[in-house]
Amino acid sequence: MEVLSQAPQPTIKCFHSVDDNGNATKLPYQEFTPTSSYISGKNLQSYNFENSLENFGGSFSFTIKEDITRNSFEPTFMDEVRPLDMIVISESGVESKVDFIGVVTTVSIGGISSNLNKSVTVSGKSIEWLFLYYNINTDIKACIFQNTEANNRIKIDLANRQATAPITIKDIAETTFKEFKERTEENKEISNFAIGGIIDLWYKNGIFETTNDQFLYPISSNLFDTGKVNFIDFIQKILPKPIYEIFGFIDDFNNPKIAIRKVPFDKPVAKRAIKPVTLTDFTLTRTCDEVYTAFMPYIEGSSQSPDFYLSLNAAENNGKIKGYNLSDADALKTKIYGNQLLTCSFVGYTLNEKDNTDTFDVKDVEKLVNDMSNWFGHLDDMYNGDFTLVNITSEQQAKIGEWISFAQGLFYINTSKHTWNYGDNPMINYQVSRGGKYINGIFKRLESLSAAYREFD
Repeated sequence: MEVLSQAPQPTIKCFHSVDDNGNATKLPYQEFTPTSSYISGKNLQSYNFENSLENFGGSFSFTIKEDITRNSFEPTFMDEVRPLDMIVISESGVESKVDFIGVVTTVSIGGISSNLNKSVTVSGKSIEWLFLYYNINTDIKACIFQNTEANNRIKIDLANRQATAPITIKDIAETTFKEFKERTEENKEISNFAIGGIIDLWYKNGIFETTNDQFLYPISSNLFDTGKVNFIDFIQKILPKPIYEIFGFIDDFNNPKIAIRKVPFDKPVAKRAIKPVTLTDFTLTRTCDEVYTAFMPYIEGSSQSPDFYLSLNAAENNGKIKGYNLSDADALKTKIYGNQLLTCSFVGYTLNEKDNTDTFDVKDVEKLVNDMSNWFGHLDDMYNGDFTLVNITSEQQAKIGEWISFAQGLFYINTSKHTWNYGDNPMINYQVSRGGKYINGIFKRLESLSAAYREFD
């Protein structure tokens, strides 16, 4: 049996992100390490952080024991830490390996009568949450902001790009964020533009990591609608679930990034495997709670609207194409589960202004239907569940949005939660889905999971 040993020495570094004048800054002021000069700097008691595909922005918390006496001239950490401060966690304590970057939102103090020491707990969100918090109030009744003018600038920029090459996800992300940032800086009285400055300081090596998927239709959806507007809500609107996913992560070079991409379900490959020596427990489940037997990616305002799919008699091209047939219904599963329709609504579609015809090929929609059928037509045969394992902090660990291998199968990581308490091993819990065998990209149900296996050898 293989035996591994480690002596966890995690470090947490703290940075002020807004100065006394309200300007963005990146000022280190405290760190919790085994060699810290701060009197309470060696008193890190616990930490946890979580990233999830279902919760853009994640979460974290850490607790320290405060040793400073009331008569001390040294300021306490409780007094120094501020909302929107940034924290950097290295689980191995090695400066060249960053595992999490977070934004402080809450600070609390607590104690018990039998112990004179106080505990300070800091909690907040993952760094990408800044893109949700960064907003401009475009309510026409409340401000002078010209929504139409700003939206037209985006459309013109995209049109200029499309004249030379098809528009990609990267084009959309970069163009819309550039326009969003310029408008917040131009209209400072109605935006928290300082957050844009914080983003600049921490995302110096680029923000987006995207695929080169091209848009099948012209983008006309408005970035600047009414009310409080942020960049992420707009991107999630034009790149809808379950075909696309958007999440934050730390790359292998310690840079925070935002991934914007089509789901990687075609030909999955695992970068890492669950090691039996680190696995402490797991639970895997198959269920029919979520089953889909037909699929409907529709585009607002086009001939492929919801009405087209839901009518058994609706047809185009002299009856050759029926919406019901185009939905790729599974006859056998429909017989068992009924017509369980999975929809995906695209917005921003416009008709060709010259002849009032669709500006995309119906074959593109057929491709989307086929993808959805392949990706989501076997959920009742796929395994979902979780793995808990000891975190070997010196190694790179699997992240959300990656595949991980176990028992000759592959599993997709939806949520990753790291925890550590003083005196214990650091642990990772992965929430996973889509478990199965993938032979040349084709899903096959994973068998013999209940048979004897070397998970715990």
